[in-house]
Amino acid sequence: MLIHAGDKFRAINRLLRTERLLPFFLAANVLLLLWMACIPSAEAQLSVSVTVAQLEGGYQVERVYGGEVRAGRVSTLGFRHAGEVARVHVQEGDTVSAGALLAELDPEPLKAVKEQAAAGLVHAEANLNMVQAAVELATETTRRHRDLLEKGHTSAQRFDEVRLDLATREAQLAVAEAELARARASLRAAAVDLDRSRIHAPYPARIQTRHADEGAMLVPGQAVLRIVETDRREARIGLPVDVAATLTPGRTYPLRSGEQQFAGTLLHVLPEVDGRTRTLTALFALQNDGVPAAAGSLIELGLERTIEEPGFWLPLSALSEAQRGLWSLFVVIPNGSDETVERRLVEVLHSDGNRVFVRGTLADGDRVVATGSQRIVPGQTVVSTGASLATVTP
Repeated sequence: MLIHAGDKFRAINRLLRTERLLPFFLAANVLLLLWMACIPSAEAQLSVSVTVAQLEGGYQVERVYGGEVRAGRVSTLGFRHAGEVARVHVQEGDTVSAGALLAELDPEPLKAVKEQAAAGLVHAEANLNMVQAAVELATETTRRHRDLLEKGHTSAQRFDEVRLDLATREAQLAVAEAELARARASLRAAAVDLDRSRIHAPYPARIQTRHADEGAMLVPGQAVLRIVETDRREARIGLPVDVAATLTPGRTYPLRSGEQQFAGTLLHVLPEVDGRTRTLTALFALQNDGVPAAAGSLIELGLERTIEEPGFWLPLSALSEAQRGLWSLFVVIPNGSDETVERRLVEVLHSDGNRVFVRGTLADGDRVVATGSQRIVPGQTVVSTGASLATVTP
């Protein structure tokens, strides 16, 4: 019995390995798989999240314009007179207050000039006193000779001599008074020159550059220090002519320099167009309670403009790239008792973070597939979920 059963199994195996039956078995398996794939099932429908497209009249864009931060005042300081530098009291980077002493010339030559002017003033005052006395005497002499002439006790010749002597004395008095005024002016000028041998800070500032050291011989007007005002900063920003026309002097605008945020009050828009950039320069006074922007650093002005172009805000995830610069998306449409998807083409007008403003073959109220559009094909049956207005946060 055992030998007979073994012979049956070997016979069956030889039958299965025959070339005639094997193709039939393979074809039957393929047909079975195709039949199973064609069986309709509700579980095969794909669930998609949709958002409702809402027609907008336009969108806002931010345009950024660059400029430069400048100190309110920048000065190059020097001495009015030639001389030797006696002392420079500051170093580069020092912060000084208004009126602080910054540098000094050797004062001895100017002190000598002032002493000479003082001596000249004393001489002029003494000379004036002498001439005034002579005038007073000549005046009395003339008066007496006039009385004598009227009584016939002196000649007309003598009276004329006395009268002309008085006129001479009066002229000498005018000269003496002028010399006294000149002497006073010389003394005052010498005092001013001596005072100008010291440089004082004209306003609160920081020392940008030190051009001279002690012992240097300077000519009049030669640069000694360059200072930059610390209390006030201005922004100079170039704007297109049409944009500059929309700004209002006195209004505050948001500015930024790197990570710093500033409030800038518009002071003026300069009247002349820059020949190189073809822009108008707007001047802003920077307001900041913290660290002021460094002079010479870049600064930006952001302005929002409304673009009047009808379209729709949609999530960026709803779009897929199409041809010729267009983008595609899927719209869920009713199809009897089911829902299918239909491809639409749109043009992106503006991108803002994770949302885009588009126009194209969309209508107000269309339900747009928000995510996962790469998983579906046109005409596919889907189940829509999570419908909401397409007001995507930027």
